[in-house]
Formats: sequence, structure tokens, C-alpha cells
Amino acid sequence: MVLVAPAPPAPVGVTHEFQEALAHAYDNDDTIGRSIDLVLTNGELSAEARRQVHEDSSRAGETARMAWPRQALVEDFADRVGAISVPVLVLAGSDDKVDPPRILREHLLPLIPTATLAELGGTGHLSPLEVPDQIASHLGAFIVRL
Repeated sequence: MVLVAPAPPAPVGVTHEFQEALAHAYDNDDTIGRSIDLVLTNGELSAEARRQVHEDSSRAGETARMAWPRQALVEDFADRVGAISVPVLVLAGSDDKVDPPRILREHLLPLIPTATLAELGGTGHLSPLEVPDQIASHLGAFIVRL
């Protein structure tokens, strides 16, 4: 199993104020642009990737946009991830502001005995769009080890 930019299985440091801020991160073109630039990425996305992220982010309806920060973000399933018994590779962006490697090392890896973490250099939360070659390299090495 490979987890790319995962969240910890239980909320870490989530406050009501944080939830409300996230609930409005994709309200309009300006907030989407700020989310991409200040939170989701560590560098420049290609024009095509940026357009796609913007389009995808604006496509969700009100119910979906509110469900993530108000419900899914605070769901706690930490008691279930220990049942994962297959090898797990966690790929985390070195500059991920959403789910940084430090948080994953502290709150995810100890719960999954078969998990290892690899840091992707110079990328944020949207690592598949920012550093696809790094992801491919780590996937290939992981498969070889298996």
C-alpha cells in the first residue's frame, strides 16, 4: 500500500477556528488561488496543473465543501489502522503544510507497524503534481523491495 500525502488517522491540533477557516478555503476564485499558493504547494505548478486544481476545487458543492472540514477532518479511526498488515510506504512532502512529515512520523507511523516514510524533497501537499518523478522513483524502489 502506498499513501501519498496522507492525513493522520486522528485529528491533530484541529480547532473550531481552523475548521471554519478550511470551510471557506474553496469559496471562490481568490480563496482557491490563495489555498493553492499558500497551503497546498511549495512551488509553481504548471499552468495546466494549476488550472486543473482550481477547476477541481471549485467543482464541489456546498455540502461536500463543508463536510470535509467539519466532519471528515475530525473523524478518528486510529484504532483501526493497526490492522493493516501489508507493507506500507508513506510519501510525504518535505514542505507539506497540510500534513507535514513530522506529524505523520508522530501520529501515523507508530500505528501501522509495517509503514515506512519517505520524504519527497521540495514539495507541498500536491506532490503528485509537483514532483511526479520523485513519486515514481519511490514507488519503483518500494516495488523492488517487495
